[in-house]
Amino acid sequence: MSLPPYVYSDRRLADADAVRATLGRRDLTKFGGDERLERLHRVFYPVFRVEYEYETGRGKLFGTDTKRAVALLDGLWDDNDEPLSQYADGTDDVVRRATADYDFGTDHPGLGRSVLLQFQVPTAEAESLLPRRITEYREQSGDAASVFHRKLRESYGLPADFDPEGFEEVLDVQRLYLPFWLAEYHSPHSDDVVMLSLRDPDQDEAAFRRDAWLAEFVSDDPRRLAEYGYEVDRDRIERDIRERIDDGDGDEGDAADGSGGARGGRDRDRPADDGAPTINRESPGEDGVVQPDGVDMEAEGLVEPSPERSFADVGGMSGLKETLNHKVVRPLEDPEAFEEYGIGVVNGVLLHGPPGCGKTHVAGALAGEVDRAFVEVSPADVTSKYMGEPAQKVEELFAIARANAPCVLFIDEIDGIAGSRDGDSNMNSSEQQLVNQLLTELEGIADEDVVVVAATNLVEDVDDAIRRSGRFDERVEVPPPDAAARREILRIHLAGRPTAEDLDLEPIVEATGGHAASDLELLAEDAARKALREDAPIGTDHLRRAVEETETSIEDWVDPAELAGEDGVVQPEGVDLRANSLVDPDPSRDFDDVGGMGDLKERLRETVIEPVANAETYEEYGIDVLSGLLLYGPPGCGKTHLAGALAGELGHSFVEVSPADVTSKWMGEPAQNVKELFEVARANAPCILFFDEIDGIAGSRRGGMNTSEQQLVNQLLTELEGAAEDDVVVVGATNFVEDVDSAIRRSGRFDERVEVPPPDAEARRQILELHLRDRPVADEVDWDAVVDPTAGYAASDLELLAEDAARNALRDGSPVEQDHLEAAVWETQSSIANWDGRDRYATADGTSDLGAER
Repeated sequence: MSLPPYVYSDRRLADADAVRATLGRRDLTKFGGDERLERLHRVFYPVFRVEYEYETGRGKLFGTDTKRAVALLDGLWDDNDEPLSQYADGTDDVVRRATADYDFGTDHPGLGRSVLLQFQVPTAEAESLLPRRITEYREQSGDAASVFHRKLRESYGLPADFDPEGFEEVLDVQRLYLPFWLAEYHSPHSDDVVMLSLRDPDQDEAAFRRDAWLAEFVSDDPRRLAEYGYEVDRDRIERDIRERIDDGDGDEGDAADGSGGARGGRDRDRPADDGAPTINRESPGEDGVVQPDGVDMEAEGLVEPSPERSFADVGGMSGLKETLNHKVVRPLEDPEAFEEYGIGVVNGVLLHGPPGCGKTHVAGALAGEVDRAFVEVSPADVTSKYMGEPAQKVEELFAIARANAPCVLFIDEIDGIAGSRDGDSNMNSSEQQLVNQLLTELEGIADEDVVVVAATNLVEDVDDAIRRSGRFDERVEVPPPDAAARREILRIHLAGRPTAEDLDLEPIVEATGGHAASDLELLAEDAARKALREDAPIGTDHLRRAVEETETSIEDWVDPAELAGEDGVVQPEGVDLRANSLVDPDPSRDFDDVGGMGDLKERLRETVIEPVANAETYEEYGIDVLSGLLLYGPPGCGKTHLAGALAGELGHSFVEVSPADVTSKWMGEPAQNVKELFEVARANAPCILFFDEIDGIAGSRRGGMNTSEQQLVNQLLTELEGAAEDDVVVVGATNFVEDVDSAIRRSGRFDERVEVPPPDAEARRQILELHLRDRPVADEVDWDAVVDPTAGYAASDLELLAEDAARNALRDGSPVEQDHLEAAVWETQSSIANWDGRDRYATADGTSDLGAER
């Protein structure tokens, strides 16, 4: 189960130091004062906050009084309702927390310093629990009813004046987490474990007793944390943290998912829920669509309550999806964090591009990506020949959108509703009313949970009042599908049809550059008809003939020849390796983006950059251009980043390869992959061809090689010898030079070997400043106090330190200050301090002392 990007909790926990200080003053006595605090965890316990209404004083002299109250139900469905009920009064004001701010899963799955427990039942099940229990009570009589009433009151913390007969209805259900500190004590003389749970370091003994239920719950079966906890992808969380901080975002990731099969004591086979934080804002119909009162326009025909598609269903178009992710998705997922930093949520997006290229599909995928309803409207739904009716329809349309919020309201062909009049003021009264109403609704929707997405072929065809700033904050081009998108579109339209086993889509993909998505749909149908006439499965030949008979419908929009190299990347003919996944035509970094390493960068300028930039002069003096560079050093010290910066400094493409891109269990395939890899590099030259972990591709094999490995090394040797003549500079990276096959590293293959050691003090400061340069930082920072304790840190450790400091500042809503940086130093450590290759590296030739400043 993937970790939700954020959760709601009833409070912020005190920091760990305050908790440790409090616990240090407690005497457990179980171990005779010899106990030690082994581990300290944050545990986020899931609860349903159920707000309900009831009448009291029924039949009394002074009539009845309607009241509201709150009950907390156990989100694990494990019968902890009674101890949880004591926290209900503190849940009026909730706090939104980004899960990436916590160190979930650092020790082992489900049990780290922080544990987030999964909800075990759908929200609707929690909504119905209290009414079901009330119904069960009403079916009792006599003493049984009295006992049942007492149990109800104890289990759910019902108010003293609550009478089950006066229960009215559940008003709202919200998913919340109650955060606790869980302390785990061990004795050096015993295998026994004692656990304490608490919420406030200043709490009294009574509060300790109140919170003790969680420690008992975990002590009864410590596996519960792992059983109920989310399985966490640590790399993904760290990547999300980096992206959120880089973008000023407060959250990252998918929509909150609190689902899971019930494992507790009640209703174990209930279905999973969608994880929505609240329910019952309005009363939808059976299909989940809300029809507002007094609105004639039919909501059912316009609203798709749960779009079953997302960006994963949009083939290719990586640039488009990344733009929408940065500009729309992330701000919507955590608007509070964006508003803290003065970045407003986008409330209008204008998609533009040639017809038939998927604007409607992208808009629906956007709605699915942010888990919102999709409201789709076309000019036919709004326009009318009757005076005043178009404006009325626009008003009703937005009423439907608000009633079905959160939603994406998609206006297709908006120029057909509010088109540009090219300065012509002769707009009839009805048209003017429509535009005015649309402007009014667009302005008012900013405070609603509605994102308006409109589509047009040409931006300038839309009325300038509609498209001016504040109405459509973002304008995003939806271009003709790229190669990956064309491949996916063809697969979609061939799915379910009989296809030949040897069907090859690649020549069709290459031949359809500049075609619209709708053209590809027609092409697939045409190929299917040809195959049907032959009573044969659809083969490559059928598709090829269909391509020959099909012309692009957007010829006036694009020049297909310009799309031969998608995103500037050339795909060599007859090569199976996909160039798009390997080649970065513009690395967008250079040596200015590499902190410190002055001597190293100067050496690369002399040995690599100068010979390439002045090849004729060097040739005149008989000095060959460098054909290979081997970077070596501890992990995390920036070898990959440096290689990409070298490509940017040269103005070359960057081709990055890992062992997974080349190696294979099939005989002869690794050598073929190497051959194709160099063909990709030559087709995209001049370039830097970077082999990460080259020892994993051509490592030293003292025990001998099998035939396939020998073929790989021989092919690599052959390709390396001619690379320089084709404007390909090969750079390899390894931790240990001697781990690379001796034939590969001998003179003539990798002329230069350059160590990339941990950064020195000056470099560490520059690296921190680089990672903080786009973030607000206090004017006065004592950098020595931050840099000195980080001796021996890798470059990647410093990046995480900067991100940790920025996260702390984000929580405080302030610039990055001295205490944020020093706290981050305390919370991080060198990743190479416990590197298992550390001792070996220290005794190798040409290596630095990892523990000393240089």
